[in-house]
Amino acid sequence: MKQLSSDPAPTPLDGVRVLESSSSQACRLAGMLLADLGADVVRTVGSSERDLADPQTLGWDRGKRFAGVGSSAEAARLAESAHVVLDDGTGLYSAAAGTANPRLVRVQLPPYGVVGRESDLPADPLLLSALSGFASVHPSYDPGTPIASVVSVLAGIHGAFGAVAAVAGLIEATETGRGRTLVTTGLDAGAAALSTLVMTGIDVDVVLSPGGRPDSRPSFRVYRCADGEYLHLAALTAEFFLPALDVLGRVDVMVMPGVDGEFMNVNRPEIAATVSPELERTFATRPRDEWVAALTAAGVPCAPVQSRVEWTMSDFVASAAPPVTREHPDLGEVVQPGTPFWFTDATVRPGALPTRSRFLRATDVWRDPAPVPASERGTSEPRRLPLDGLRVLDASTFLAGPTVGALMSDLGASVAKVESPSGDPYAVYAPSYASVNYGKTIGALDQRTPAGRASMVELLTDADVLIDNLRPSVARRLGLDRESVAAVNDRLIKVSVSGYGPDGPHAETPAFDPVLQSLSGMARAQGGSGEPVTAVAPILDVCTGALAAAAALAAVFSTTTRRRGEHTGSSLAAAASYVQLAELTVFPGCPAPEDGDRDYRGPQPWRRYHRASDGWIAVAAQTPDQVSALASATAAVSLTHDGVAVAVAQQPVEQWIGELSRAGVPVCRVTPAGGLLEDPLLIANGFSHVVRIPDLGRFRLARGYFTDLGVDSADRTARVWRLAAEAFDAAGTRHPGYGVIAEAE
Repeated sequence: MKQLSSDPAPTPLDGVRVLESSSSQACRLAGMLLADLGADVVRTVGSSERDLADPQTLGWDRGKRFAGVGSSAEAARLAESAHVVLDDGTGLYSAAAGTANPRLVRVQLPPYGVVGRESDLPADPLLLSALSGFASVHPSYDPGTPIASVVSVLAGIHGAFGAVAAVAGLIEATETGRGRTLVTTGLDAGAAALSTLVMTGIDVDVVLSPGGRPDSRPSFRVYRCADGEYLHLAALTAEFFLPALDVLGRVDVMVMPGVDGEFMNVNRPEIAATVSPELERTFATRPRDEWVAALTAAGVPCAPVQSRVEWTMSDFVASAAPPVTREHPDLGEVVQPGTPFWFTDATVRPGALPTRSRFLRATDVWRDPAPVPASERGTSEPRRLPLDGLRVLDASTFLAGPTVGALMSDLGASVAKVESPSGDPYAVYAPSYASVNYGKTIGALDQRTPAGRASMVELLTDADVLIDNLRPSVARRLGLDRESVAAVNDRLIKVSVSGYGPDGPHAETPAFDPVLQSLSGMARAQGGSGEPVTAVAPILDVCTGALAAAAALAAVFSTTTRRRGEHTGSSLAAAASYVQLAELTVFPGCPAPEDGDRDYRGPQPWRRYHRASDGWIAVAAQTPDQVSALASATAAVSLTHDGVAVAVAQQPVEQWIGELSRAGVPVCRVTPAGGLLEDPLLIANGFSHVVRIPDLGRFRLARGYFTDLGVDSADRTARVWRLAAEAFDAAGTRHPGYGVIAEAE
């Protein structure tokens, strides 16, 4: 693994030029990820942004140069010399406007959706969480009420989606000579985060809108131990929960009334209300570290709840995304998380800190036309989607790994998911499993048999990308380690998703999303001085999948000119540091990051969720003038949480949106979890789709990733990898599939 080596190996995006016209966190993170992968990223800035030593954005803008752009003509000239333009609609100019560059890949990242009155709101994570329903799905002791996230996780996911779209567009432009516009929105990021949680049945009576109390899932929650410290138990399936009960000496839980020996009954709300207190009493009998050691020895995923300081000093980080230390001319020594990717052969590294010395005049940037990468697979044939023709073999399970293939499938790749004869354990949650596996050709091969292994070798020979989330020892046993697959296909890109990185003391340790939320300080920061709180949405799983997809596609892009395979990937630990990039960036005198509290609604009265007479609103005043306007419009007795809350409670949501909008205060409604998939704004922005699940029928699920790929929806149907389908048919294991069907009701 090479991250900070002085080895002269090229970077995956060596020679790629990216022009970034943005102000939002998500778009700037997309540019940062491309810079980490080796692209030359230039961000357009105005005179008000010339002080680039902003402590909060030392991460978002690392590795970039900055061009002072004074006109749309200057921006268009830069776009003529670029390969990619990132544009969130909030930057100084739309840099791609007016350019005639036929190879240019335009990636648009609107902070919210593409239609609706809310699309013009200034970017703010509080507002995005409100509109997408993410705030309403967050656990709360007052169920159904919104919670403000102290970490801007949706912005992190959105930025990673932008990087994926950019590299996919680069692959297409290199091979066809044609660029295109790709759109991924903040609502796409919100839908992706909620896709395994929010669903309605069309042919069966199923409605799932999670949320509830933080203690409502006995097998998957935080517990307080005898020493006052907390741990997170992440026994997602029966294969983990039963050993956990054995360690706890509480196997009797399985015969409690209502459980009746069925694991799936444990987390039913009415049963959980009796099971959770029983386990709380048991965990309270021994210190945390004793429980963690015993559960870990039994193979049960769990983790101590740590602070951010403990996280940055741990060997978990050293293996996954080791922090880097650099000297800043104004701030002194700056420590921040490393790059969230790893590559075996290529070099990836965090770029230089943003300083005034990296500010240039537009006329000093890219004075020559953009160089055209040569592709040995090049063709002038048009494509329906950017990754048409790419063959992907998905050998992963659960959520983070399959998300890699889901992103590639959405962009046009033919993805075959090969499972063991016992299947993916996550399939017990059928709609959630379908949310990241629709559009794939699914089947099982028994690699313990000669026939199964021969079929797997045939697929590896024909594949461009292999996805796995196997422990290194298991990959070696199955012949899916880097050396074995390279012997079969030396151009294959192998992308691995893991808990803690490809090597180090925790390489063989399984991990789940809330385990990393707990280890990395996110849970403690969200709970503040109270009990730690983990998000129920699989935010790190989705983000890890997106980061790994960006790395894999960067490696695919690299093979178009270098004819060699690569082993790359990302991890839940790396994603946990990436989404907290601003919070984990420290230097002498740096301000303390935001902390939450029990049922946290926001940091200030003017940036907070407030209950109106018939629902909730999100207010995000960002300037002194907006704060003053809020005070005047509400006529609050005092500009405190309680003062504003009392005033807002007197009028309905729509009245407040009208009054505050006219006063220039950023405001929106909070979309409730109930009926989320029927919300008119979300429907208009393509927030959901219909998937047919074999033996169960049709389900409406939240869908994320990309709003517009420049094609009609009919052209976004699944591409079948014929060789894989034939192999599964020969073995008699081909799954009927999870096809996207017409969305007309």
